[in-house]
Amino acid sequence: NLKVGTWGGRGETALFGDLGVKDITKAHAINVLLQHLGADRSDTIAFGDAKIDIPMLDYCEIGVAMGNGGPEILAMADMITDDVEDDGLYHAFEKLGLLKER
Repeated sequence: NLKVGTWGGRGETALFGDLGVKDITKAHAINVLLQHLGADRSDTIAFGDAKIDIPMLDYCEIGVAMGNGGPEILAMADMITDDVEDDGLYHAFEKLGLLKER
């Protein structure tokens, strides 16, 4: 039985379901990927907008909350960008110096 409000989606707005394995977070998945790639955690940036993304933002070197995020992720993020529908990723990439001029 699913209860209203137990679904993930855009920010804290319920749109679809998040499923996961017990004790496995997005941060754990990033750690496994970094080990596989031989990459360093200091080179990581995470973007998120919901409670489920908090461990990932906390784990990565830079945690960016989307402007449409819930209050908990906005409070803990290293940086807040615009709403996802207002080109938030683009503006964050620009602010972080990740865009290359043509």
